[in-house]
Amino acid sequence: MADNKVEQYQLDLPVNFNRAEIVKSFQSERTRPMMEKHLDELIPMSREAVHAKAIYRVACVTARDEAGVEIEGVRFASKVLSNSLAEVDTVFVSLMTCGKELDELPVPPKDFMRYFCLEAIKTHVIFQAGEYLNKYIREKFNLPDITHLHPGEFADLGIEQQVPLYALFDDPEKAIGVKLTPNKTLSPLKSASSIMFYNGPSFQSCELCLQPHCAGRRASYNPRLAEKFGIKVKK
Repeated sequence: MADNKVEQYQLDLPVNFNRAEIVKSFQSERTRPMMEKHLDELIPMSREAVHAKAIYRVACVTARDEAGVEIEGVRFASKVLSNSLAEVDTVFVSLMTCGKELDELPVPPKDFMRYFCLEAIKTHVIFQAGEYLNKYIREKFNLPDITHLHPGEFADLGIEQQVPLYALFDDPEKAIGVKLTPNKTLSPLKSASSIMFYNGPSFQSCELCLQPHCAGRRASYNPRLAEKFGIKVKK
């Protein structure tokens, strides 16, 4: 864990439920009317229950080499981070979650359609929470742009890098209810971690992801960017 003397900041993340955006995730025309009916039931329940929140801290890059960097003395193995932070001394690390409250709504997994709708709502919440947090960091620290990278989104910054990022915080479970699981994912499931920084025009981590089918994709794969960072290029 991080030194207890390290300052970390907690935020409540406001969420606006955009029904039209959530409906876009319903791909089957046959089931869409029923799914929308369930959605209209679940949005008011979710709006009342949701408590999206985050913790973040300002951290220093304390060492770097071709294979990775150290942030506050904690090692991250990533060529992308090494390249991106070559001339960057300050980063912003965060953990955020849509909260356990949505997980506790009375919608069992066996109730397939309603459960799928609730999962779509939670995905919508965590994306909106991330957008709010990114905007908040940009404005608070007067940054013209910001790049945000997330462990597990592409191979060079794999899910195992969740461990050092989590270690930079003091008791995230007590602070916002986020736990690091034995398989290095975060719980609640709709939680996310990020390393944010400014070093000129931003890029999307999706541009380095080889996964072709992803509901959360924000940008197309960019082989030139992958080649620039010296990581595996999709042929």
